Amino acid sequence: MDQESELDLIKRATRGEGQAFRQLVETHQGLAYSIAFRFTRDEMESEDIVQNAFIKLWTSLSKYNKEFRLKTWLSKIVTNLCLDYLKSGRRKHMTDKSLSDEMPIPSQPENKLEENELKSIVYYLAEQLTEKQRAVFILRDLQMLEVEEVCQVLEMTPGNLKSNLYYARLKIKEGLQKIYKN
Repeated sequence: MDQESELDLIKRATRGEGQAFRQLVETHQGLAYSIAFRFTRDEMESEDIVQNAFIKLWTSLSKYNKEFRLKTWLSKIVTNLCLDYLKSGRRKHMTDKSLSDEMPIPSQPENKLEENELKSIVYYLAEQLTEKQRAVFILRDLQMLEVEEVCQVLEMTPGNLKSNLYYARLKIKEGLQKIYKN
């Protein structure tokens, strides 16, 4: 959706048009869920976080600053809710599950199995990162947001982002080397 169409939907939604807000939700719910799931690794919690994010978006839509993309603002809301969730202690610890619990069923082709195994390991290793490193890694490397967007979402300078991303990638690399003994 282009910026102009999105701004029109935002204006209509702030005037109370439910259909306009529904279109915004439908456009951005995939992004919101993807971010939430990458932080929580739990479908139910991710759905709750996304629902809360859209409630927050709805109640604060009149404060929207059109200098920022809605995608960036929503990403910030979702990320903050995820970080609150992780701090709250409601989180199920991945370390309680073995990596094999995350493995796909063997009916998939070998390449797909290897890809899924690698994804599971990367997600597991990401959970071992500091909060900032994890947030930067998820938003930049897994969600592939632009550096400027990640800086806006996390209220971080580009230098701070690059430093956290460097150390996150380094820890992920070290973890992969330990697992694969290379």
